Amino acid sequence: MTKKILITGKPGIGKTTVIKKLANILNDKAVGFYTEEYRDPKTHKRKGFKVITTFGKQTILADVDLKSPYKVGKYGVNVEGFEKTVIPLLTNANKEREKIFLIDEIGKMEFYSEKFRDLIEDIMENPDIKVVATISKKDFHPLIKKIKNLPDVKLIEINYENRDRIVQEILKMLNESKN
Repeated sequence: MTKKILITGKPGIGKTTVIKKLANILNDKAVGFYTEEYRDPKTHKRKGFKVITTFGKQTILADVDLKSPYKVGKYGVNVEGFEKTVIPLLTNANKEREKIFLIDEIGKMEFYSEKFRDLIEDIMENPDIKVVATISKKDFHPLIKKIKNLPDVKLIEINYENRDRIVQEILKMLNESKN
């Protein structure tokens, strides 16, 4: 009976697509966010990433032109905007507990937020909460390794062979873990 499902894999393999498909299928049974790249309309080069909640609220997560002390590669990270958008959403849902949490991603940009790290740790350690999240393949922070090794966590590496069937497999696991 798995209540915590973590999806990992190389960049561009389809992790966010899985979260978006689950959000569409689960609809109001799910709460969370996903990240999406956006491109410069003139050059078509990737300019940054935005966070989009399951309620449609959006904010810039990172941008090549953003001046920030927090950087991942060439992107400045908007920690304040991320926290204003994501922390209240997950905190309120954490109180309800009947929702399935969809989190894309437990990664480097998001981990600049101490509030997010603390909240993710609480959510992942709570045996009553169902979670489907994408997570960094590399254990760049001790909490990443800890989360992956929690006893009720199922870690799935998405690849070209399984990515088309993974949504149905996750739905089946969630269904089997009903309270």
